Amino acid sequence: MHIRTKHFIAGLAALTLTIPVWARTYKESLTTDKNEMIGSTQLSAGSYELAADDSKKELDVLENGKVMATVQGQWVKLPKKPQYSTVVSDGDKITQVQFSGSDQAFQVQ
Repeated sequence: MHIRTKHFIAGLAALTLTIPVWARTYKESLTTDKNEMIGSTQLSAGSYELAADDSKKELDVLENGKVMATVQGQWVKLPKKPQYSTVVSDGDKITQVQFSGSDQAFQVQ
């Protein structure tokens, strides 16, 4: 009986260590010609990259490869996968980032 328990624990440990491998990182380019807000961060006109890991509730805003802000939010299920990546705005506030080929979108809080 002890051998089965040890094998079970070893298998569970191996599975736990591989879970981060299953996470997927999504990236989307954003070029804006006006000032916009994402979370509590003001973005000036320019080019940015938005990156999110589907195992976390955070979206990183990168400028020239450096993280300039981390925005909190949540993943929401879309009715169908979008053909193109899309940044959804309400006025000058970014509210959602949809990633091409994924049925999940990052909803900014």
